[in-house]
Amino acid sequence: MPDFHRITTLTNLHTCWHYASQAKGHQPRVQRFDADALSYLVTIQQRLRDRIYAFGPYRSFTLREKKFRHVVDAPMKDRVVHWMIYRHLLPIWMPRFIHDTYGNLPGRGSHAAVRRLAEFVRRPANTWVLQLDISKYFHAAPHDKIKDCALRHVGDEDLRRLIVRLIDSYRTDARYDDLFPADSAYRRTAAKGMPIGNQPSQLFANLCLDEFDHWMKEVLRVRCYIRYVDDLVVLGGSAEELRALAAQIVERLAADGLTIHPRKVRIAPTRAGVPFLGYVVWPGHVSAGRYLRRRYHYRLREHERDGRDRTEALHSYRAALAHTGPTR
Repeated sequence: MPDFHRITTLTNLHTCWHYASQAKGHQPRVQRFDADALSYLVTIQQRLRDRIYAFGPYRSFTLREKKFRHVVDAPMKDRVVHWMIYRHLLPIWMPRFIHDTYGNLPGRGSHAAVRRLAEFVRRPANTWVLQLDISKYFHAAPHDKIKDCALRHVGDEDLRRLIVRLIDSYRTDARYDDLFPADSAYRRTAAKGMPIGNQPSQLFANLCLDEFDHWMKEVLRVRCYIRYVDDLVVLGGSAEELRALAAQIVERLAADGLTIHPRKVRIAPTRAGVPFLGYVVWPGHVSAGRYLRRRYHYRLREHERDGRDRTEALHSYRAALAHTGPTR
């Protein structure tokens, strides 16, 4: 049975709907879809198999967390198809990722990444750390690169065309142009961007940097390297060694149309602590970062002083704080 026919069965689409509904909780649109789920899923299946399925329209909004984040929200019908594509591609790519690729992958979330970094920081030879951040990665990734990676191990032509339509359904607008020079790859590339919030985008973000990960490990032979989506961390024995490596990384990513944020290149001794994913990793322990502590105390004040029920949020923060403490 061709892959496209197998993944567009009603049984598989219903499973994908289950994942999509769990991810969005008890929103009214989830309840509306669930009230007549079979009818919606039959329509989705017919459009997929008639090769006329169209993604969108998207709804855009800005979230303020640690920083402002532009998020794109897809309709529920698209979220079912997103999970269908994601569940097909994930088992193909998981064995191909290097061990230290983290972020939006099963068993490789933020806490796993922090534990791995703590292991690296404990090693006596790792006295210095290099940290880099890719500027507006989700908005800057070129569509040509995304397609090349996403289609690399997909042979079914119908599925390939669907993935291409998904990638082409969104383009980054001009809102971030002022952050990049006029002659930069970002400004020269019109077809670029992955919508933050879409399930396949989380996987595509790792696919596009998989070649870079293997280059780091197999060509440069960097032993202590971690990537969490667009956050890169390398540990070494001297600042000079890491400074030279940073120049190579900037040049290599520029070839893929990506830019390292010049203000987010940090070279520092590990004894000063390594801020990473809301935590600070020290040679002997992991502590909560300032933002995590501030948000926890803010929710605690709302709960105890203002009388607002923040029980669920407090449980989440306490679970995060449970990952702090000695690393030995």
